[in-house]
Amino acid sequence: MVSPVRVYAGTQEGLFVWRSKNGSWEKVAVSFETGTIDSIDGLRSQPNVVYLGVTQDGLYRTDDAGKSWRRVFEGNVRAVTVDPTDEQVIYVGIEPIHLYRSEDGGKRWEELTGVQTLPAEVKAQWSYPRPPHREHVRHIFVHPADPKILHVCLEHGGIIRSFDRGQSWQDVSRGIDYLDIHHISSAPNRKDLYFVATARGFFKASDPGQGWQRAESGFTRDYFHDFVFLPGPTPAMLVATADKSPGYWDRPERAQGAVFRSRNLAQSWERVGVGKWLPENMQQMVWALAQHPEDPSIVYAGLGAVSRGRSADATQKGHGDILVSTDQGDNWDRLPLDLPADRVLFVASDS
Repeated sequence: MVSPVRVYAGTQEGLFVWRSKNGSWEKVAVSFETGTIDSIDGLRSQPNVVYLGVTQDGLYRTDDAGKSWRRVFEGNVRAVTVDPTDEQVIYVGIEPIHLYRSEDGGKRWEELTGVQTLPAEVKAQWSYPRPPHREHVRHIFVHPADPKILHVCLEHGGIIRSFDRGQSWQDVSRGIDYLDIHHISSAPNRKDLYFVATARGFFKASDPGQGWQRAESGFTRDYFHDFVFLPGPTPAMLVATADKSPGYWDRPERAQGAVFRSRNLAQSWERVGVGKWLPENMQQMVWALAQHPEDPSIVYAGLGAVSRGRSADATQKGHGDILVSTDQGDNWDRLPLDLPADRVLFVASDS
């Protein structure tokens, strides 16, 4: 039997936490009701410990599974990542682009100042299309086989990489023509195959420093966000997509969200899950994908008909859904949870 979980759903109207209980769901807490939640990560070894990034505010930590929170970092936090090899090590990325690390679970922080010494021609690419036009860190990937290898997605600005745990950096964006970068990861247990999801393409590289190539065969969407790997001899991949970027979503059909799957490491893709909860013409965007902490074949999806770039626009607040699939994306069920449009999602064991 699958172990119970707590689901942390970050929205533009705060954080919602539920726990599964005896086949049903219990709302644990609603926090930061006036805040925009843009990043969540937590400890696998201590599932009651979760970190939460609240934009224009800071990074918060809970030690009691979402019942109470305390701020451990002040700033416009846009990304948080727990080092998978050492859960005392926490990385935070902010707006405008700066990167910080804590070695003691958030008590003390140091800035990785090497980011700011990147060449002027690289930093000239750092911008954001909406006012106030400040770029930010979107995702921080610590390689699980070698924590000295860091890749950071910039929105907008490209991808930067470090081989020495953040002392020095290089831009590794070549081959990507529109530098709105959302999510990056290596294939499981590999250092020679990377994937990245962007606002105008999905790419792969054996070495990001040598350039990226498009890996889009079979897609009928062109906007890409979260992706996850599923267990298997050749790991399957699920990726969240939409039709064109959020600037187009004022149209009647909205985002036209969809989920695609690859069983051959992005050589080809197929759309999956079309049905009641992922209709053919879906107005919502699948913003977030998260996996069960003990059974990664179970995938949760956070949906919302809202654009992240419009957090100050009250008319963009809408309904959200959380779906779950236990068959690698073929079928999805909706969890009986009421929440605003979801932005980010984290699933932890319920101890």
